[in-house]
Amino acid sequence: MTPRRADMVSAFVAGVPLFSLSVVVAVLSVPGARAGLLVAACLVAHVAVAYRRTYWAFLVVAAAFAVQVAVTGLFLVLPSALVFPFMVYSCAAYDRRRPPLALGLAGAGVAAARFATDSSVAAAALGPNPWLLFGLLAAVVVSAWGFGLYRRTQLAYVDLLRERARDAAARATAAERARITREMHDVVAHALAVIVAQARGGRFAPARAAEILATIEDTGRTALTDMRAAVGVLRAVPGGARPSPGLADLPELLERTRGAGLPVTEIVRGPVRPLGPGMELVVYRTVQEALTNTLKHAGPGARGTVMLEWAQDDLRLTVSDDGRPPAGATGTGNGLTGMRERVGAVGGTLEIRKGEAGGFVVEARLPYRA
Repeated sequence: MTPRRADMVSAFVAGVPLFSLSVVVAVLSVPGARAGLLVAACLVAHVAVAYRRTYWAFLVVAAAFAVQVAVTGLFLVLPSALVFPFMVYSCAAYDRRRPPLALGLAGAGVAAARFATDSSVAAAALGPNPWLLFGLLAAVVVSAWGFGLYRRTQLAYVDLLRERARDAAARATAAERARITREMHDVVAHALAVIVAQARGGRFAPARAAEILATIEDTGRTALTDMRAAVGVLRAVPGGARPSPGLADLPELLERTRGAGLPVTEIVRGPVRPLGPGMELVVYRTVQEALTNTLKHAGPGARGTVMLEWAQDDLRLTVSDDGRPPAGATGTGNGLTGMRERVGAVGGTLEIRKGEAGGFVVEARLPYRA
């Protein structure tokens, strides 16, 4: 239910009994046409309650009570008089802050004066001390206004929380998009590098065409599976996503790289420590991207080395080659940027430099506890 509709329903539910009682009191207390004016003013005030979140509705209610003040001082005994402090609260909470307090205090003074000097009130022996009455009415107005400000603060706080939630959702969406972009880049770049290397070698070795085509087929199938897994995250297909690659998949990655024509040596030092799936994915993608760059830029005859050194506090991953990179190689491509983002996300550090004997060295330090 919308706020406007809720206001209309509450105005009807609360207004019917209050207005009915006010009609009875007005007819019995004020004879003649003045009773009709009181009833009409009460009706207008109750209708305006349905639009209580607007400033103009508060002004309509204030005008309706001004009419009642002009008619008689007995309007204070009408049950519909409760509408005025309620509108003071609503206006302070949802629209303007200062006018409700100013008009409310002014109305309290006029109502107290009218009540104290009205002949009908004196005839009914209802005349309390005017100052006591003014103090009571002012206290009611100030209390309603204070509750309105409190509600206004609550609404502002809720809006702030919603804005923060939207910002957090936007940041999470951007981070997820960046992660999927890195995944897609790593998968596609490595697969295409292997396929291009195999195709280039097949031109000079026709006798190995069947073997080369099989390698290309296996590489393409693996890349397609990884892409489906990444897209499956976007589609949120339960049970359809392939587990993220990790340390157990490194031998297969190195074998594919060797099949693409790049001899790779794997070195493991120190006792293997358990890593979480997220950290294992970082290790796998870092090795994959580094070997992909070697395939693309190291040139013919290059050799690569992948070393995993399980130190006391962190895993030291080094991927190096002895090739001859192009003169313009700077180590600032999208893939390398993705590597830095991955490593940094788990609290690690990444260094990319030229090797002493040529080629590039990618060195990452990954703490066991991010």
